Amino acid sequence: MYGNGMTGEHAFRKSNVLIPKASFFHWIDSLRSEYRVFGPVKEKGQAVFKEIASSRDLFMEYPTTMLSPGKMFIYRPREDILKFSRRSSRSEMKADLSIEEITPEVEKQIIVGIHPCDTNAILYLDKHFSRAFVDPYYRARRDNTILIALNCLQVQDDCFCSSVNAGPHLRSQSGYDIVLTDFGGDYLVEIKSARISKMFAIKGKKAGRREWRLKSEKEVSLIGDFKKRIDIRGLDELYLSNLDHPVWENTANERCLSCSNCVMVCPTCFCYDVVDEIDMDLKGGKRFRQVDACQDFRFAEVHGGNFRRIRASRLRHFQMHNLNYSSQYGMTKTVGCGRCITWCPTRIDLTEVAEEIQRNPVR
Repeated sequence: MYGNGMTGEHAFRKSNVLIPKASFFHWIDSLRSEYRVFGPVKEKGQAVFKEIASSRDLFMEYPTTMLSPGKMFIYRPREDILKFSRRSSRSEMKADLSIEEITPEVEKQIIVGIHPCDTNAILYLDKHFSRAFVDPYYRARRDNTILIALNCLQVQDDCFCSSVNAGPHLRSQSGYDIVLTDFGGDYLVEIKSARISKMFAIKGKKAGRREWRLKSEKEVSLIGDFKKRIDIRGLDELYLSNLDHPVWENTANERCLSCSNCVMVCPTCFCYDVVDEIDMDLKGGKRFRQVDACQDFRFAEVHGGNFRRIRASRLRHFQMHNLNYSSQYGMTKTVGCGRCITWCPTRIDLTEVAEEIQRNPVR
């Protein structure tokens, strides 16, 4: 998709090796002269994705992060689009307007240690920003980003990625570059792109039946640890026939604050607003885009009214977009990371709302 040699499932099977973690980290350090490297680090007791100065900074055993790396370093929260200025002529009644488009940044970068849910979120954003209309800002960074995924070591209380086929191990076989599985002192390294196949020169033990069996056992063990699950079969039709289900209004009126936390931490929410900002001297300004949230009252304002004035309709839209509307790109929008649950001040849980409708449909 991105001209970086992404291929299918078995193309690099012979390149899959078991290597010492120290060798992998040394390789990452060797790339820092050519790439900016981002990864999970521990900061004030929390895990966050940041640029690293050394592989020693990496916190690869991290449980989760508040913000996903895809919406920090590929689809950015704010992006300048153009700048404009007014050139006065001899007559103040006439002025020329100069408009300069701000070209996308092209910077080679590597994101290390992306959990399966967040890797799948990036693949979802790929579909949105690179189909009928190719977004040049997203595309420029995506083409110049190496994605190194990391299969999960643990399951968090709010995770339900296994229910939507987005974890705890990565099932997608293309669209990224490497997936790592932690084998104690070693990593099982699976190569997934031609560009990495050329770059990755570390010698290691070729992965055989024992390694694949151990990897499978690790995944099965993790699946048994999930506390949250959701059955998404038939949810499209069920939701559409329950638009007036009392759970929407009850949840919205009793608990929803319309704070938009759920949208801000969601790794697949892609809506943005375009804003013109005028300089104080009125001689110029700039246009930028910034992330927007469907939970904000003003989000659905149009000429003549607002088609989601009530809080229940906004809550319903967010949850239906994540668990319904899957025909939009042929996949469910939610990746089951659970961030919208974790960071909701009143702990609204979209899996519980779905279960309520499944148990007690109005039609």
